[in-house]
Amino acid sequence: MYYFKSVISTAVAVGLGVASTSVMAHDQDTHRMLPVRGIEFTATPAPVTAAEQQTAYSKSSVVVTLRNGEKKTFPLNYNVLYSSGDQIGDWKGGLIVDKSGAALGAMLDDAGNALTYGPFYARSPDANSLIVKGHELNLITHFEYDTETPSATDPNVMVDLYGQLPMVMNRAELKQARDGSLKVEELANVSMNAVNGLWIPCAGELTPWNTHIGGEEYEPDARTYANKPLTPMNRFLGTTGLTASQGGANPYHYGLATEVKLKSHDRTQVTKHYAMGRLANELAHILPDGRTAYKGDDGKDVILTMFVADHANDMSAGTLYAAQLDQVNGDNGGQFNLKWIKLGHASDTEIEAMVNSGIAFADIFETVSATVYAANPAAYAGFHPVYVYTGTDGTNSNKLYYLKVKPGMEKAAAFLETRRYAGYMGATAEFTKMEGETSNNADKKLYIAMSYVEKAMLAGANADRPRDDIRLNGDAKDLTCGIVYESNLKGGQKDTDGNMIHSHWVATDMAGLILGAKKPVGQPYGKYDSCDTDKMANPDNVKYSEALRTLFIGEDSGNHMNNFVWAYPVDSGKITRIATGRFGQEWTGLAAVDNLNGYSYILSNVQHPGATGDTAKYKPLMTADGVDYEAFRSAVDQRGAVGYFGALPAIQVVPHKSK
Repeated sequence: MYYFKSVISTAVAVGLGVASTSVMAHDQDTHRMLPVRGIEFTATPAPVTAAEQQTAYSKSSVVVTLRNGEKKTFPLNYNVLYSSGDQIGDWKGGLIVDKSGAALGAMLDDAGNALTYGPFYARSPDANSLIVKGHELNLITHFEYDTETPSATDPNVMVDLYGQLPMVMNRAELKQARDGSLKVEELANVSMNAVNGLWIPCAGELTPWNTHIGGEEYEPDARTYANKPLTPMNRFLGTTGLTASQGGANPYHYGLATEVKLKSHDRTQVTKHYAMGRLANELAHILPDGRTAYKGDDGKDVILTMFVADHANDMSAGTLYAAQLDQVNGDNGGQFNLKWIKLGHASDTEIEAMVNSGIAFADIFETVSATVYAANPAAYAGFHPVYVYTGTDGTNSNKLYYLKVKPGMEKAAAFLETRRYAGYMGATAEFTKMEGETSNNADKKLYIAMSYVEKAMLAGANADRPRDDIRLNGDAKDLTCGIVYESNLKGGQKDTDGNMIHSHWVATDMAGLILGAKKPVGQPYGKYDSCDTDKMANPDNVKYSEALRTLFIGEDSGNHMNNFVWAYPVDSGKITRIATGRFGQEWTGLAAVDNLNGYSYILSNVQHPGATGDTAKYKPLMTADGVDYEAFRSAVDQRGAVGYFGALPAIQVVPHKSK
């Protein structure tokens, strides 16, 4: 029997510039190294039947070809570890709790009336980090949101729960069997009490120092919530109906990168990193130096940031930068040079102290509308035009307005109002739906998922935005299907003030790598898709396997009825669909585990399957075809699921040196 603790070497053929791949495979029985020609992925066909459209599965395999032509095939089966509400030991998957750790019994409005009753089990598992400590395997998973539940007053009316409840992280203690399969032995809640709770966490990853880090997405607009209760987090804190100044939830405690350290199998330490800036965080992707991090900003009119920590493996203090793009070409997703504007330097401690002192939006900025400014510009000397996404429930969100930083408040602006301040300082704030980032460390490449490319990113669509850095050409119906961008990472770079950036992992450019496309006429499947069923659409989760030299892409698409996972080996440049999801599902929590005791895994979760908000657009289309939408949707398992593809043989990339 074979399994592979393999060595892959990638060489460039001398004089030809052609990449070739060779693999050495380990024969478990004879302990000899066998020559292998390469690896590839087989495709999962697009789902056609109702049963296929209602189920998450992979029909793909990894095919390893020996140099003598013999092939070994390993299936990419999808395995569920646990689902929302599953009881394992003393805990249930995704159970939503208050600050005491007790199950949230009811969702109250600001007057204390019940809108709906719990217990609630979040159906949107997202980021996964597999933490190995000695012989213990622990999977940290955070949950983004719950979907819907019957109203307290009318069970026939569903209450939309998106963003309305505090969220949770779970720790699953895993056992690995001899065949590589994984099983949950114990499930527990990770307490968020020390950090004022967790709100809408999205993507995340395992850090180089073996902790979990994830991003709180869609930061609450502090301008709005200065005079309005932040109700979802009041539900966690037990401060119903109170504003921040009255002792309720403070908006500046949310929209942050959140790190979890596993101190022992049942003890965790949770930290929110104020020094990394406050955004609609998709995640904080950390490079192998343990200092440089890039953060996706999920919204429209958003920014790209880079954080360089003072010390390796410690995100508690450092320097924050925002990108300014210089377009070279607007075709095929565009090509850009990147400059970096320094926003400031800070520590978690000093920024958190500002928040705890009661700082409010009005303490940081003076504001004036575009209309008022235009009537008398001379009266507003020192005000800068800003057009950015301002956060959840944002005041004047995605409109032109003018800001002036109050004396001495530059640091507060940079780290608590990062996007606004970046726009104020001249950073590019035209990105739309910037999602995950990941890196190919061997080749020093950064990959950025732009899920929907539209509005300010299109040529001639800048409206009254103060900058026009991104001007993409092409069919808007193609561009709205999304792009994965690639950047080169280098050292020796300076910021826009001419000061050295102390990192060897600075993104210097950005270009379209993988592009989606509109639905071609006559495609025989994916009838309700708006984007090409045989191409990636609306990339969200992206993770790179150094071992397989492969970029994995998970979709969050409203343009594919069934979302897919794609594999893109960077040497061949051939993208392959390797999994399809349940109706309405997003694929989340991607993570490549390259070698765990001789086996490898691709972690990925089933998020919000069958939810009304993600399927309602298909109801009139199905009804017109005589399909019973409600019956079709009710056949979908609407629980979230935490799972993985594999187990596969372990493979290890080793750069080849030509003679």
